[in-house]
Amino acid sequence: MEFFIECTRCGKCKEFCPSYQLFLNESYCPRGRIKLITAFEENTIRETPSLKQRIFSCLLCGACENSCPLEVNLCSFIYETRSKIKKAKLQYLFKYFSLYPGIIFFILQQISRFEILRKRFLFLDKLSAFDIKPVKRSFLKVYSKVKPKGRVALFNGCSTNYLMPSISEALIYILNWLNFEVIVPEQKCCGAPLLAAGFKKEAIKLAQRNLEIYKSFNIEGVLSPCPTCSHFIGDIYKELTGESINVLKISDLFDEKNIILSESTLKFDAPIFFHVSCHSSNYTKDAEGNLNILQKLGFSEIHKTTGCCGFAGLFSFLFEKQSMDILKKKVLEYKKANMIISSCPNCMIQFKFAMKSKKILHFTEVIHKILLKGVKNG
Repeated sequence: MEFFIECTRCGKCKEFCPSYQLFLNESYCPRGRIKLITAFEENTIRETPSLKQRIFSCLLCGACENSCPLEVNLCSFIYETRSKIKKAKLQYLFKYFSLYPGIIFFILQQISRFEILRKRFLFLDKLSAFDIKPVKRSFLKVYSKVKPKGRVALFNGCSTNYLMPSISEALIYILNWLNFEVIVPEQKCCGAPLLAAGFKKEAIKLAQRNLEIYKSFNIEGVLSPCPTCSHFIGDIYKELTGESINVLKISDLFDEKNIILSESTLKFDAPIFFHVSCHSSNYTKDAEGNLNILQKLGFSEIHKTTGCCGFAGLFSFLFEKQSMDILKKKVLEYKKANMIISSCPNCMIQFKFAMKSKKILHFTEVIHKILLKGVKNG
């Protein structure tokens, strides 16, 4: 029986594919990868370093799926093919990162103190900018309201949990301000790094564990400050297990009619750029809602931009130079920016590393700062 992916080979996806823009080679675009995957599944080509490079150079950004007239779910085929290819040592680091994120983050940060290692491994240099605390087991926390409008839970994600906890604190404050009771269960990785590295069985087990945790609560849904986590627990879990978590957007909960701006509302110096991450643009589709909230809160002039930052998890490890090439384009694009706002913690890692002199804030952190300065819930 022939392996088949419903692709008409129209090539519309090529212009949106960041890896094709880098390599300018047909085998590095979605259409080329489909041909390679089909040949691999039909045993007409064998596993080679060349094949592996083309399969793992996909950033899993979803741009091809978002632009495909037939809505071909290419990333699912990439995941499946990666699970069948022999693992490299670096992929095992991602396995342990997903299973023990706090420990791995802390160890890597301690190693990053050595300049010689930071020069050799770029990601260590990126981590050195963050204050990672020794890992402690997380326990259930509930942030209550007297007469809550509803009950929601948080899924922080690893970057928020261990590198930028202020993002989670901001989101909790916002949800309480909106009169929602907030549950923060024991936090685990969503499993995206596992699946990206080819560990499908382990990703399924982690997904089942997270589903068990969040299904045990009587909640309206789950919010995450990370669009990758939101996409993974809301969409990919369904593909892996048949079940998913009901993921909410902040804009779903914001009653814009109740926003009353005070004269003391915090002001930010222009120009301000709103960076829309790949997963936010191609999967969670929350950019317009987030931007609308910012505009209601006084951001009348804000430049919305899209385009990959080059992080893409495993990609920035395996293809360090290419990751930096993509990032350099964003640095040039944001040259005049005084502040960059993003809804993605992983994009923020890139920007904080490359643009240290600029204000890099998460969407929730900006809202939090404004609410503290006098916005009323009318």
